[in-house]
Amino acid sequence: MSVAAAAVDRALALAFADLLSYPSGPLGEAVSVCEARAGERSPEAGALVAGFRAFAESSTLGQLQEAYTAAFDLDSLSDLEPTCYPYVGHHLFDENHKRSAFLVGLNSRYREHGFVVEGELPDHLAVMLRFVAECDDELAAELVGDAIVPALGRMARGTHPAPQTGREHYQNLLPALRLVLGVGASESEEGSSG
Repeated sequence: MSVAAAAVDRALALAFADLLSYPSGPLGEAVSVCEARAGERSPEAGALVAGFRAFAESSTLGQLQEAYTAAFDLDSLSDLEPTCYPYVGHHLFDENHKRSAFLVGLNSRYREHGFVVEGELPDHLAVMLRFVAECDDELAAELVGDAIVPALGRMARGTHPAPQTGREHYQNLLPALRLVLGVGASESEEGSSG
């Protein structure tokens, strides 16, 4: 697996975690770090983050919160624009006992490393990215390669929002993250170009 061979860029993981968390303040520093480091790894990822930066700079906190909620929290009830839940376990296992076991396993690993989760489920993408930024390289590579990257592939397949809603800027962070984690466009599970 390509992720296991390369160490995870911890600062980049934290920057993506900040951007993929519900916005509660300015995103300037996280966006700058994310754009610069993502661009070093993948020009395409850098361009996607640059698009998000432009949106974030021209939006109020309320507009960012609305776009985030539209992207990740509201059930759209639409086959054309399905909700993209930010929960890794949901995309790997749907809502069954395997996801429950995954959540228990994550909580156990978090406790072993003194990592505290507050206000979110342990499989929230931003929570997992924060943990990956803190844990040892072997565990980080395992979580990225076996959980985060496969979930991102499934998340990206369902993200085709109408432009100009704000939602697309948040959802464009998902393929950008996937690219910087070592999954090239040719390996993408998105599947179509039309």
